[in-house]
Amino acid sequence: MKKNIVLADCEKEEILSFVAQLSDNNMKFEIHSYLANGGRKGILSEAKRYSNYFYIAWKYFVHRKKYRIIVAWQQFYALIYSFYASLFHVEKSNMLIVGNFTYKEKRGIIGKVYKGFMKKCINAKYLDYIHVPSNKYADAFCHEFGFPRENVIVAHFGIDDCYGEYKKYGRPKEYCSKPYALAIGRSNRDYDFLIHSWNNMPMDLVIISDTYMGGNQGKRNIIIKRDISGEKSFPWIAYCEIMIIPIAHANLCSGDTVLLKSMACARNIIVTSPSTLAEMYLNDGVNGKLISKTEESLKEAVKYILSTDGQLGINARNLFLENYSRVNLGKNFKKVIKG
Repeated sequence: MKKNIVLADCEKEEILSFVAQLSDNNMKFEIHSYLANGGRKGILSEAKRYSNYFYIAWKYFVHRKKYRIIVAWQQFYALIYSFYASLFHVEKSNMLIVGNFTYKEKRGIIGKVYKGFMKKCINAKYLDYIHVPSNKYADAFCHEFGFPRENVIVAHFGIDDCYGEYKKYGRPKEYCSKPYALAIGRSNRDYDFLIHSWNNMPMDLVIISDTYMGGNQGKRNIIIKRDISGEKSFPWIAYCEIMIIPIAHANLCSGDTVLLKSMACARNIIVTSPSTLAEMYLNDGVNGKLISKTEESLKEAVKYILSTDGQLGINARNLFLENYSRVNLGKNFKKVIKG
């Protein structure tokens, strides 16, 4: 009997609710998890991360006939699998689904090589479906890579409800008695805009990112932390007065996990627009504030949030529970697999 598997790069417990929706009495899915995407602290760690992607994809490619359906929670496990299949022109053996896809263009010669590599990966002969959380992004990448639009799963990303777990940690010690705004994340963030615009604000801004190398421009009310990850970030998210997600490239899908964790924790949220987050998750003035990348727009959003006494956060949590769980994401994948 061929197996159905989900290839992940996280603890198995994180996606149990997602996988439970894929499985039924006639079709069971196993979780195969490899923590390849660890801390990014230089060229060596990045090289190790990518080499792990290639090794794990090769491992499953070599034994491809053992599997009927492969769902890749970590996109590179499926993309590189498809690259090997394209490279060796093998007979198609299974249904291959890429979850949580995003492509970030790189500069110079490296960028040209990377794009050529991705074109080899995104081969409709071997990739059956690709999941993205935005219709606009689906249109853009299908046009760029020639992938069939009808083979794209457009669905909101989903996470498990983290509210109770995150709240149990208590407020960060540095901010036990004073409010703070938070910006957190590695990819596709425009922290330069945020730092430049954080003038005469009524609270501190804390930026948590181990890849942002900029400074606070001499502003005492901006604190940059590069040594916080995993569980250490939970209380920072759970107790911030405002979560701000400044997106660098509008059409690139990123920030979904941070946004949904903030919604689950009933945080007041500010997101720059246009962005895929603004398109798919937020209704301005209902469950968050959408801003243009100007100092005036940011200040107005902060002022508005402070006048609403947390109502945006309450609305955000209610909408999260209704629409954005991993259970709902699993149901969307199941429709495609069954179809």
